[in-house]
Amino acid sequence: MNSIRTRRLLLTIVNMSDVTFISNLFSYADVRKYYVLRDDHAKDINLFVNYLVDTIQGGRSLTYIIRLNDGTPIGLVGGELYRERSGEISWNTSYAIHPSYRRNGYATEALTEFTEHIKQYNIAKSFLDISDDNENSKKVAQKAGYKYNRDTAHFDPQHMELSVLFHWELMLHSRRNQYFSMGCQAYKSKDYHSAEQFFQQALNEDYDDGPNTDALCYSNMGMACTSYGNYTKAFQCLKKAQSLGLTNASIERELNWLKVNKGLF
Repeated sequence: MNSIRTRRLLLTIVNMSDVTFISNLFSYADVRKYYVLRDDHAKDINLFVNYLVDTIQGGRSLTYIIRLNDGTPIGLVGGELYRERSGEISWNTSYAIHPSYRRNGYATEALTEFTEHIKQYNIAKSFLDISDDNENSKKVAQKAGYKYNRDTAHFDPQHMELSVLFHWELMLHSRRNQYFSMGCQAYKSKDYHSAEQFFQQALNEDYDDGPNTDALCYSNMGMACTSYGNYTKAFQCLKKAQSLGLTNASIERELNWLKVNKGLF
């Protein structure tokens, strides 16, 4: 989506024509301090904007210019896909508001709407890295629904002018839904071992009244196990799905195949 409209704002996807505004935005010391850029990007804003455009086109990020409804640019909000140490993919989110337009609630409005927008992608979490001395950003994050995670304290060794950094996190989807989707993708790719593992991880997460019940996880895990030849576990999983109330033609057909061809019943 190239634009998002809120009550008072218009968010437009970044393009190379935004270089002048973004260069002006990063001319302010506090923006440069808290919206940390790579060294080469900090030295050349054209390079930074080109990077944003490339990652947007490559499906690795989304970044928007925050505008008033009359089109006046006042800030930047966006997120880039980030692989955490656990292997989980999250949105690494950030924003900046021009000093002339602060203390009007624009940052909270833009961040809230951006976060709502990215829920359409099957990524479980969005986070902001906020320096512990940045009280204003902590208030914005809190108002937008993000929660402080005390276990994520870390320093940026390349930017020691910052205080200790903490993740402020917001769950966009349950991890069960994310793992279930990853299992379906692995199954479609015929990576059946990975599919089994993802469906098991989905089972390990709390159920939150979503579509991916325990029974459905067991059913899909059983199908994955059959596909790579783990017939005993496949049988156990499919019977478990049935015991939890899930009965359909696919399960019946698979169980019948296991009975006829593998003697499992």
